[in-house]
Amino acid sequence: MQNFEYYNPVHVVFGPGSVLRAGEIVKNAGGQHALIVSYKNSHSVGSIVQKVCDSLEEKGVKYTRFEEVTANPLISQARAGIKLCEAEGDIDIIVGVGGGSVMDCAKVIAAGVLYGRDIYSMFMFSHSDIKSINPVRALPTVMIPTLPATGSEMNPTAVITDDETRKKSYVWEPSCLYPKAAILDPELTVSLPPYQTAAGSIDILAHVAESYLNPDPLVSDAPGGAVKSNLDLQDGMQEGVMKAVLKNLEIVYRDPGDLQARGVLMWAASIGLNGWLTSGTFGFTPMHQMGHVLSAVYNATHGATLCCMMRAWCIFMSRKAPAEKRRYTQFARRILGVPLSRAGEAIEQLGAKYGVETHISRFGATAADIDRLTDDVVKVSFGPDGFLNSNPKMSREDIREIYMISL
Repeated sequence: MQNFEYYNPVHVVFGPGSVLRAGEIVKNAGGQHALIVSYKNSHSVGSIVQKVCDSLEEKGVKYTRFEEVTANPLISQARAGIKLCEAEGDIDIIVGVGGGSVMDCAKVIAAGVLYGRDIYSMFMFSHSDIKSINPVRALPTVMIPTLPATGSEMNPTAVITDDETRKKSYVWEPSCLYPKAAILDPELTVSLPPYQTAAGSIDILAHVAESYLNPDPLVSDAPGGAVKSNLDLQDGMQEGVMKAVLKNLEIVYRDPGDLQARGVLMWAASIGLNGWLTSGTFGFTPMHQMGHVLSAVYNATHGATLCCMMRAWCIFMSRKAPAEKRRYTQFARRILGVPLSRAGEAIEQLGAKYGVETHISRFGATAADIDRLTDDVVKVSFGPDGFLNSNPKMSREDIREIYMISL
């Protein structure tokens, strides 16, 4: 294990019916006038938003509704939310009711109100020529996830797409972007369509798999020089979460009303990206970097893009030398129950079972698009050394080959 510092200040309220405490929790977080951020033209969460409004009213908390967010949220939507806050004048807390898109947009609005410049500047739209300026202040936020997937309710990260360039990237700032509280109510997920439940669960699986597959291999500050990291604890925790996600996705698919299984998925999403599983190690996210391009270009479901990428990466890595593919071999055997040579097939079957895409051609991608997709990864995600951070590092040619496999 490496030396590390761990900090996560999010107050979590978990359990069926906990959404009814929204007013109490928002008021305790200092809220007197809340901006409720949710989806545009979505009937799926309308009744949930109304429950939140009713609870706020009961506690004397004023609210304004901003229901303009779409899947793969846009900078223009966050700008509109910021303008609404400025027009209202006294909004002092932001409440996100929805999936990762809503929660990420809510964070950006919360930071943007106090940012002092256009919010484009806060995003890491280039890892090789870093010009982003992180926010230092934000209004407090309360997150109420309705889709277990991104874990945004318990981390300081927000992902967004630029309308004009179709680039998708993120801001990460622990000093001000952690939510004050997260209400995790499994009942809110019972009415999710099967596809969204499955895509969200695969998103959770991919979050944990990225850390599992791409850890820093060495601890360089040990006495006497570098030694191999002991990842027994991290491996056990990560494997447990991934196995629980796959098991409980199957349970929920058979019985959508199983609140225990729904709760497992909801809590797995939160701990998948709240820092617990990576304390003492560090993981890169190359599949996400490639998946973000797909979401930005084709407006594809995030979890589905990751399903496509996991399949393609496993096939690509199966052709590598034993030392380079060791973590993938371990992932295939311990999580998928197959040798690495069959991992791509196993992920294909996983996607087919739940109706989640495993080939990017399903989004509309063709061979003629591959160079453009590859260039977008290079522009946004490659470091100044000319490679994509992963274990091992990937060149432009590697990224192009993986996209070709994913067709």
